[in-house]
Amino acid sequence: MKEHIIFRSNDLKIKYYIKDLKVVIYNGNKEWNYVKSYKPHIEVESNDKMYEILFCDARDISHEEYRTGFGHGIRSTFSQFSIDKKDIDISFETNIWIDNTFNDVHFQFIPIKESKGIIKKVVWPGPFEFNKPDRDNYTVLPMMQGCIIPTGWNQKVENIEDGRYYTRDAYMPWWGQIEDNNGYIAIASTPWDGGYELDHPGEGYTNVYPYWEPSLGSIRYNRELIYRFLVDCDYNSLCKIYKDYVKKKGSFITLEEKNIRNSNVEKLIGSPIIHTNIYKHIVPESIFYDKENPSNNEELTTFSKRADQLKRLKSMGVEKAYVHLDGWGKMGYDNQHPDILPPCEKAGGFDGMKELTDTCKELDYIFATHDQYRDYYLDAETFDINQAVVDEKGDVDMEATWEGGKQAYLCTTFAPYYVKRNFEALKSRGIELRGSYLDVFSVVNLDECFHKEHKMSRRNCMCKRIECFNYVSSEGILTSSEEGCDWAIPYMNLVHHAPHALYPNIDKGNARGIPVPLLNLVYHDCIVIPWALTKSAWGIPESKDGFLYALLNGGVGYLGVDADKEEIGKNKIVCDLSTKVATCEMISHKFLDDTYNKQKTIFSDGTSIEVDFEKDDYIIGHCDL
Repeated sequence: MKEHIIFRSNDLKIKYYIKDLKVVIYNGNKEWNYVKSYKPHIEVESNDKMYEILFCDARDISHEEYRTGFGHGIRSTFSQFSIDKKDIDISFETNIWIDNTFNDVHFQFIPIKESKGIIKKVVWPGPFEFNKPDRDNYTVLPMMQGCIIPTGWNQKVENIEDGRYYTRDAYMPWWGQIEDNNGYIAIASTPWDGGYELDHPGEGYTNVYPYWEPSLGSIRYNRELIYRFLVDCDYNSLCKIYKDYVKKKGSFITLEEKNIRNSNVEKLIGSPIIHTNIYKHIVPESIFYDKENPSNNEELTTFSKRADQLKRLKSMGVEKAYVHLDGWGKMGYDNQHPDILPPCEKAGGFDGMKELTDTCKELDYIFATHDQYRDYYLDAETFDINQAVVDEKGDVDMEATWEGGKQAYLCTTFAPYYVKRNFEALKSRGIELRGSYLDVFSVVNLDECFHKEHKMSRRNCMCKRIECFNYVSSEGILTSSEEGCDWAIPYMNLVHHAPHALYPNIDKGNARGIPVPLLNLVYHDCIVIPWALTKSAWGIPESKDGFLYALLNGGVGYLGVDADKEEIGKNKIVCDLSTKVATCEMISHKFLDDTYNKQKTIFSDGTSIEVDFEKDDYIIGHCDL
């Protein structure tokens, strides 16, 4: 048998070693090798014990050339595995091939046979050696807004949520590495049940590689990671490739296109986001309940008072705004979902809420509600345990974190019905919504449910969340959710948070790695993103000013409902710039000095923004493209 097999396309060459299944990729003058310690493997469970079986442990392994009209590579088949001398029913194929159109390298894992519940994780393909300790050699991660991690970065960097795609670890399902101006991007084309492992201990290397998890207990469908190898590139180059990938899929929808469907998008552009609340009611079971000061668990503001505050803002020169209202339901914020009607009686009920919506209409402000169709509260009037998410063991997960206390999770199969029920009820009472926030849909894990009557894969969950967005949008209502996971961006007009990842937690601290605006480099012209305009705010690195981040990213700002002239003036600077560039592509981002404090972005209309986080200074200019 040959020691290795070689296949190539143009300047790209792949060497596949038969014995240990190692892959070496040659592109230009650069050689990409697997980390020496890595061995392709599967994590399995048998008799309540976890085992790691290697691909090369298969007693029957075969390899054959894989050639089609669009590519060339190698197909390998693995079967006849055992644990503790007992056979286990697993067989699969791997395909590694080069697309002869784009020179992309496809890694495909194809399940053939598996006993349900036995495979817990597939770890393949492996990490490439990446250990040249130079500041210009770095790993690129779409962790929240995005970051780069220089190989020599002497701080440990860890994932936030196990590296799963479509969470804060990966708003977008890709990553990359740049070494000596050569690099690659790895795109998960089947991202629903997968993620990436990150190992950067701060000791001169970074390992990053994918893993694949079961769907409803089995691998079930083919998994694929697509690599593109580049010369003379940086993180801007990787973002352009991913942007082109999304466009080719047909899921890149700009704000200009969204405005054709809903003309309120034009009113949203350049509007400050006024995020305010009606009723806070914290039950004793919640972790936020204040036992020492019980009065802190209740806070009420009437709909009428909020209307008066908005009139005041208008008189102070706030010509347009997007008003996001929390806690308007019968028992307040994060209580009794999805049974939130009638609106809070203490605050004015249906009549008071209609007065507020009518006021917003008179002021030409966009009125939007916070809503929730995942957290499923046990004290909701129509709570039914049979509509809750059921895990693989048949259990219903419960928690009592948020203000409303004990909850399960609503299976997303039912979410569209509750959305339609509630929205139609508001409409029937003359309450005109122009915006809606479907809480957590665009940030929390995609759920899967094993209930026999409403089984739901993570991909099915995504489709049901999209169905909710589409219904809301069909009613002429602007759509939004919590954070910037890109599966949801085509269906949203606004995302309320897409800041940078911090440690020790996301609320406050230093940045994980070096912040770069990867999400905006891909999606700036598709979605409106607001920023807190203060220092060290949520998602803003310690001592850094969110005002400068808003300018750098061409975003809008949050504005307090009781804002003074200074806050209004500062917000106007941000929103005026956003009005100008919101529909423009972010062409590039770069650092202007070695401290990473001086940064510059350029937009497709030629607008340039330079910021200095050390001096708290900025310059808005223009350059010829």
